[in-house]
Amino acid sequence: MTWRETCREIKGAYGRRRRALRRAMLEPLLVGWPVLRDTVMQALAARGQLVFCELGDVRFFVDPSDRVVGAWLMWHGEWQRREIDAAVEVLAAAGRLPADAVFVDVGAHIGTHTIYALRTKRFARAVAFEPAPRNARLLAMNLEANGLAQAAVIVPKAAGDRPGTAVLHLHPRNTGAHSVNAPPSDDGQVSLAVPMVRVEDELNALAVAPDRIGLVWIDVEGYEPQALDGLAALVARSIPIAFEFTPSRYAADTRQRLVELLMRHYQTVHSLGRGDPTAPIGTLAALAHTDDVLVY
Repeated sequence: MTWRETCREIKGAYGRRRRALRRAMLEPLLVGWPVLRDTVMQALAARGQLVFCELGDVRFFVDPSDRVVGAWLMWHGEWQRREIDAAVEVLAAAGRLPADAVFVDVGAHIGTHTIYALRTKRFARAVAFEPAPRNARLLAMNLEANGLAQAAVIVPKAAGDRPGTAVLHLHPRNTGAHSVNAPPSDDGQVSLAVPMVRVEDELNALAVAPDRIGLVWIDVEGYEPQALDGLAALVARSIPIAFEFTPSRYAADTRQRLVELLMRHYQTVHSLGRGDPTAPIGTLAALAHTDDVLVY
């Protein structure tokens, strides 16, 4: 080895060691301290930049200003994938997943659940409803990044009990918490008018046959009862539905009507968030806290 090559080798080793030491010192601060982590994310968001996350067999563009789903993907590598996998496992064991099933994602946000569902190989295609334009743009980008653009249809509309127009209130820090029924935060000031549809009407227009639907996933920030009213025909057929049950956000009569509706058409409820065993549908009436539940 020549003297020049020896110097280059020493310089390279020194540079690698310095970078490793710097990472060892700074990474615990940036990752472990929420204040510093948020500062980095806010700086990226202020410049209008996105973060591209490669996470095993999936990849996502995320908005660094999103301190919940986006932050969780960046720092923890997944968002509720176990819930999707658990729902598929339960339905498959119960013989409730048809071959080449359709996954319907209501409140699809940036596409995590749609992409996770398609990655299970139990769904041939998906229909994703997302009314927030920026979220819908990221949803389209993420489907493309995962090679799934041809397997999914994006419906850029809100889900409700009747067609028309709704006011979507935007959360300033959590892009997955935008809400139709009420402002989701005390300091949020931005809202926009978005088209609203009954989900089953839109599925009919897309020629999605009810018997091909394997699972409807609903997460619409307290607007679940109205979204379910827009799925009346599918509910009557006992199509499996997973949704965020949030009793604290429902009026007492709304909650009672929702539970009674589900009890008329379903037999079983499974907690996806807590991983509880399956239980009779009637136990939903006693659930006092928010939980992702699967009814079938």
